[in-house]
Amino acid sequence: MRTTTWMPRAAAVLCAGVLLAGCSDTADDQPTAKSGGDASAAAVDPAALDTGSYPTSPAPEFGRATDATIVEVEGQRLAEFTIVPFEIDAQLTSPGTPGKVLRSGKEFRSISSEAADILANDKMLYGYQTNASTPTATNTDPSKSVLHAVLRFNNAQDAAKAAREIHTQLTTVDTGAGVKTPETIDILPNTLVSTSESRYLAGPEVSVNAFTPHGDYLIYTWAKAPAAEKDWTAKTVAKALDLQAPLIDKFPAQPTKEQNGGKTAERPMMDQGKVLIYAIPEQDAMEAQFGDDMAAYGPRGMAHRSINPPLTYRVLTETGSQHNAVAKTVVYRAKDDAGAQRIFDEWINDLKSQGFADAPSPQGLSNATCVTQDTVQGTADYCLVVKGRYVGEAHALDNKKDADQQISAQYLILEKANQNA
Repeated sequence: MRTTTWMPRAAAVLCAGVLLAGCSDTADDQPTAKSGGDASAAAVDPAALDTGSYPTSPAPEFGRATDATIVEVEGQRLAEFTIVPFEIDAQLTSPGTPGKVLRSGKEFRSISSEAADILANDKMLYGYQTNASTPTATNTDPSKSVLHAVLRFNNAQDAAKAAREIHTQLTTVDTGAGVKTPETIDILPNTLVSTSESRYLAGPEVSVNAFTPHGDYLIYTWAKAPAAEKDWTAKTVAKALDLQAPLIDKFPAQPTKEQNGGKTAERPMMDQGKVLIYAIPEQDAMEAQFGDDMAAYGPRGMAHRSINPPLTYRVLTETGSQHNAVAKTVVYRAKDDAGAQRIFDEWINDLKSQGFADAPSPQGLSNATCVTQDTVQGTADYCLVVKGRYVGEAHALDNKKDADQQISAQYLILEKANQNA
């Protein structure tokens, strides 16, 4: 995955076509890149492959989530049931930070410190947040933005209580950013709304905070727009809720003890679809912190982490790529070989359209395609390879050899994945 800036591995793990940096959503375009697809055996020389210290066989099955990992696993599963901003407004295609699992109320602090203090004490179990804005040429151009989150609680009473307390805090206590103005949206009688105005380089802006209890969940939408387009923020909140409420109702959440007669229910499988076993795990213990990576995501979950969410969601949906692994490498699994080839072609075509140049394939693996680009943080190197209905993706910063080793090891794993299919 390529994010807008190069960040530490755990924050910028490759995934979901975030390779597709800033490209347009061309649904009717046909892929043209054909170099590096699933080639003949002559394209691979196993004896020449340099895999470094990376594993070349699938990992053991991960089994079910444990008490230590259930929050992260549930948060990752929740990603697929959290709407992506472009679904609210088709212009919201420029993400900021990648979508992320909220493992506790304290992690809401990056959104609202006032709300985080309340959520930390109000039995929030976990959540998922996502964000995006309309593209702008410079920071003085006006833009619209949305940050959206779904938070889960033990019960509906706790969710409603948290909403009331946060709304009261925002509208009555000045913590340095000013007191928000309480308002209402006529068609959303159960939504607690507050607004504020500010002035930035692009001119005066208005932002809205909206908290809606919905069963065991608290749906939060923050929307910002130029002051002259305040109506857009209200319409955006309404559209977000219209889409999110029925979607979250479909989430097969792990029952709490309270909901399961005081007993711990059977935990969900960590590796949804058994695809994570085919990705190369993070070797650095500091970068392998469980949270948003070491996960299996569907098209919507991957779109949250992409810098071209519409294209990522569309391509993965249309190719039947329902389970995709995110670890040190990323593995996409399409419904068939043609789907995998299409994912590969779409990703490579876009990288090249964004200024990435061809780079040498790894030794012994001429059917892998690598591209490179200089960035402010160093040389960004990407390699992709197709094997059957799987696509492997690797990246490295200022270390082409490491990218080559990753994708070489990944190819050998995918050979076994196809044998197991």
